[in-house]
Amino acid sequence: MTKYLPSILLCTLVLMLSVINTGVLPKTDIPSADKIVHTIMYVGITMVVMLDQSAYLKNKITKRQLLFAMVFAFCYGTTIEGIQTLLPWRSGSIYDIVANTLGVVIGIGLFSLINKLKHK
Repeated sequence: MTKYLPSILLCTLVLMLSVINTGVLPKTDIPSADKIVHTIMYVGITMVVMLDQSAYLKNKITKRQLLFAMVFAFCYGTTIEGIQTLLPWRSGSIYDIVANTLGVVIGIGLFSLINKLKHK
């Protein structure tokens, strides 16, 4: 379990941020700020899961690990959106799932690019 501690901690932080009452937070004038935040969070989750797997597998990342990271991050984000629909102070959104998925795809792409450059 400790080999995935960074992933566990980041996922716990994202869960906590996803269920708190955001009504007390200041509003922003940045268009789509919420979707940008979703994308960034899921880039982070995906990359940390990949880094944890990379460390555990001694830098031997396979397509199976890439697929695991993608499916895990997508399912995690979708589950959180489902939880938000149950909370009276939050609401789930298909657009948030799209932003999360974009973050997953970017995270996989970035990790793959960094991994390729690192091993040249």
